[in-house]
Amino acid sequence: MRNALTSLVAAALVVASLAGCSEATRGRMPGPVPSGVEFHPAPDDAPPAPPLTLELTDGTNLDLAEQWGERPVVLVFFETWCTRCEVQQGSINDVVQEYEDTVLFVGVAHLSEPAEIAAYVEDNDIEYPVAVDPGGDATLMYAVAEPPLVALVGKDGSLLRGWPEGVEGEELSRAVADLAVR
Repeated sequence: MRNALTSLVAAALVVASLAGCSEATRGRMPGPVPSGVEFHPAPDDAPPAPPLTLELTDGTNLDLAEQWGERPVVLVFFETWCTRCEVQQGSINDVVQEYEDTVLFVGVAHLSEPAEIAAYVEDNDIEYPVAVDPGGDATLMYAVAEPPLVALVGKDGSLLRGWPEGVEGEELSRAVADLAVR
């Protein structure tokens, strides 16, 4: 009986770890900035981005100021019911793949429920970390009147650009490419 129980527990752990592997690509943090990549300094008149610590959907905290000490950050404010957010998401995903280890992309949802966010992330193939902003702090600090809003923060924490109605991937890709010096 004990051997059977031990085998059952071991099998359950294997299944659980395999199930975790299928979700491993969701919310992937970037690796080290590729060698040879440096970033242009922000213009002198660029305002500082509001520093935040966000709670990701997996329950971990993400300190944005710590992140932009290493690389630029793109914040993608969305809601699960936002049609424009969903339309733009595919082209944003393309930019994420293009700059996966150079820039950190973070999704932020304020009014959507966690289960709705999980479904949205799955349905839209979002592979970058997503935060839940239930108190609306991030939404307020970044002046998100309504989604989508995309904000580009430089490596030094300067707020470089905001797109209050979201942005198509080609324009976002050009803005991100302008940051890097190779």
